[in-house]
Amino acid sequence: MAYDVFLVSASEDRDTAKLIARRLRALKFKVWFNQKQVDETFDAKDARNATNSTSMLVLWSENAVKSDWVRAAASVGHSRPGTLVQMGLDKTIPYEPFRTGKRHSVVGMTSRKTPDGFYKAVEALGANDGRTDLREWMGFGAKDEDERADWLAAHPHDPLALHAKAQREKELGMKPAPAPEAQGAAALAAASLKGHTNGNGHRPVAGMTIAAAAARPSAAPVTETVEDAIVSWGTIVAISLAILGMLILAWFFRSQPISPEMRVAMPAISNGSQATVTCPVGQVPRSLMNDVLQPGPIINDTDD
Repeated sequence: MAYDVFLVSASEDRDTAKLIARRLRALKFKVWFNQKQVDETFDAKDARNATNSTSMLVLWSENAVKSDWVRAAASVGHSRPGTLVQMGLDKTIPYEPFRTGKRHSVVGMTSRKTPDGFYKAVEALGANDGRTDLREWMGFGAKDEDERADWLAAHPHDPLALHAKAQREKELGMKPAPAPEAQGAAALAAASLKGHTNGNGHRPVAGMTIAAAAARPSAAPVTETVEDAIVSWGTIVAISLAILGMLILAWFFRSQPISPEMRVAMPAISNGSQATVTCPVGQVPRSLMNDVLQPGPIINDTDD
């Protein structure tokens, strides 16, 4: 998963880190922050999450400079130019190469007090994400509804504006628009059922919406997916034809008459098949008389 901010702090500074993470999330930044971080080993998973983040925010303090995990994470951020943003929770100066970088002081930050360094750090994080005027947004009070509305109208693509739009639609009972991935899947399904092959042998994507077409990173993945759909339908048709052929063969051989020689050779209960072929109606076969119905005295079993 991609993040906007990878938040790094020492475990001893966790309370301040929680406050900063909460403030950033209120501004609709996607923040990676492990509140239960106890291991000092910066493993492959941490490196992957850091690499998948647009920015890395390091909170330097007396505890942070002693943490192997903080120094390892900060090194990953430093190796990616333009992604490292630093805050100072106290007056501690970190080691090189971090001491020469710009640090935004947030000394004394609480839930009621927001130092100027926090606003500057947010502006730096926003710039990495292509967002502007976040400091102006943070300056609005609870009663500045008109100013907020004007800001959202002036920044329609900002995550804050998109969130406000989604909230309004939810209040009005409007269903959210399908995700681009879902639209693309629906378009591919329609193409596999209704489309026709072009001169190159590929099936064009029929009925794809503009949003789904814009969501495609390139034409090649769509072509490969359509070809996979064609192969799947070809497999289904081949299996269906094989089953139909088996049914036709079964009906053909079942409808053929059985010769008397074949019927005599077939097993039957009480020689019923042979009796049907070799004996006229109303007579008993001789073999049945000799082997089963042996002649003998008639016994009257009705007398007491």
